Formats: sequence, structure tokens, C-alpha cells
Amino acid sequence: MGKIVSQAWEIEDCKRFKEAGIQVYHPNYEVWDKNLFQKICPGKEAYIGRDNWIRRVVDSAEVFGPSYVIPNFVGGVELSKPYGFSTVAEAITSTREGLDFFMSKGIMPRFTAWCPEPYTTLGTQAGPPLEYFCELLTVWKATFEKYNLPIPPGYGEPGPGKAVFSVSAFMDVIGYSGRN
Repeated sequence: MGKIVSQAWEIEDCKRFKEAGIQVYHPNYEVWDKNLFQKICPGKEAYIGRDNWIRRVVDSAEVFGPSYVIPNFVGGVELSKPYGFSTVAEAITSTREGLDFFMSKGIMPRFTAWCPEPYTTLGTQAGPPLEYFCELLTVWKATFEKYNLPIPPGYGEPGPGKAVFSVSAFMDVIGYSGRN
């Protein structure tokens, strides 16, 4: 299955990717909060801008189909210092807004876990607490079920312990017996 992890492209460019055989499109938006996007993603903000980035993600669903647009965000970076939220609850509330926005349109964000890396701007601080990731998975699953979305394509079989990619932890919380 052809996948591309890329910037958020205009619809004409997305059509070219689709014609070239790309089926799953990952236009990563990194962080939902507008102020944090500007601070944490200064290049994306300067060259494309948050509002255009989000519009492009939404528009791309016309080309690939909503369930084949799977943008990534960096789970926990919204707690990073000096700009991030000071509580897990605030961070989850913000991320929930982004999940609800995209999932209401059939687009299914995935996330990677933020781990501060040495020698980077945010690399000299502690990563997010486990509580954040437990809450994030709970909110992700609830939003996924709220919109009755299909299993994301290209990630293997869903269910606990069946993740096949490092960025597919969300697959552990869906697809098991007892799902609504």
C-alpha cells in the first residue's frame, strides 16, 4: 500500500500523488493548539500557516478519501516548556478539539509519542507523564467511536498488542470484542 508522510499539499499536488499510486496520506500537523503550532512549528507556520495546513488536510480527503488521510500529531509536545500547557487536563482538552475536528470529517489522526531528544530545542526536559498517554488513548478511542469510523487502512489488525508500526499504538484500543 503506497503511503506518503509529507507536508500538507494543495489538492492539485495530492491528485498527482494519488495518480502515482499513493493511497494513504500523512500530512502531519504535529500539535493542534494555534499558539503552540506557531511556537513549536515555526517553519510550517512561516511557509504555509496553521489555517492553510489544516485546510489542506481537510481538502485532501476529497482526493484520497477521508479514512485514507491520517495526519500525525506529536502526543505530549503540548506539555513542553516553555510554551506548553501546565496540566495534562489542559493538554488533553486541546488535543481532543483537534481529534474531534478531524474525526468529524472522517479523517483519523494518529500520534507518535513525544520524547525530548538531546541537542534539540525541546530536548533538555522531561517527557510527558504516563497519565497523559492513558488519557490520550481514552479520548482518541471515544472520538473514534463517536463518529463510528472504520479501521484505518495500512496498519494491520487492530486490537491489544497487535500494533505493527511504532506509530500505531492507537490500533491497540480499537477493534476488540466489546467495541460499541
